[in-house]
Amino acid sequence: MRIPLTIVGALLAGGAACAPALEQILPPAGLYRLDSASTSSIPAPAPANRVDTRVDGANGDIVRRERVAGADSGEKVYEGKGPVTHCIRPRRIADALYSSAVALASCPDQSSEVGADGVLVHTANCPAAVVTLTIRRIDKVTWEYDTVSATRAGDPAADLAWMRPVLEREAAEGKTPEARARAAQQLRDLPRLQRELAEKQVAVNVQYAKALREAKTPTEAAAVRATMAQSGKSVATQARQRVRWTRIGNSCALGAGG
Repeated sequence: MRIPLTIVGALLAGGAACAPALEQILPPAGLYRLDSASTSSIPAPAPANRVDTRVDGANGDIVRRERVAGADSGEKVYEGKGPVTHCIRPRRIADALYSSAVALASCPDQSSEVGADGVLVHTANCPAAVVTLTIRRIDKVTWEYDTVSATRAGDPAADLAWMRPVLEREAAEGKTPEARARAAQQLRDLPRLQRELAEKQVAVNVQYAKALREAKTPTEAAAVRATMAQSGKSVATQARQRVRWTRIGNSCALGAGG
């Protein structure tokens, strides 16, 4: 069952027949424990260069490893501050589909498909990236989010959120005062940089959305999508993030019970 973004919008307004199918797959509101998270970032055209990050949800530890130009940093462990939890509040269906990998809220070409096995695949063909988000319900209380992103060369909207925990630990535990000060400054600059990148992304997305909206025939619309796809042949980075969450409470208060 393929669900174009326009129909997802209709679901938000209150009622298409496929809404129950989506709701059965998406995690309901409540408190969730992070079981595990892993991210791999592989820049092109140098696939030998890559950055891998793992998060242990039980204690919050972050393990990071960089391989660049033949040099291997080895695994660097940043100690966590205890179990990682996440609150999912009542929200619109589309809010659960958007990935943090890029600013998808204004992406002009998105669709969702629910497979016979109950797996939800949401695809966004954006000017800056092609993002595929797969949501699997593992059992009654566990969900897995698998996001694959292929950002295009000159991507104006790379997600910088992954940098925050690394910079926070470097600012607190860096080996030299200079390293700590540099990380602290980068941490202060992070919101501004992310905001500027997101604004550029929105502007690009608006241009494509306008072209799709003004297309007079299916052929013209296909030509716009082909232009977007063509730009994707120059891939700057391929990234994959896999996150598994377990629901531990009906409310966002610890110990609320499930």
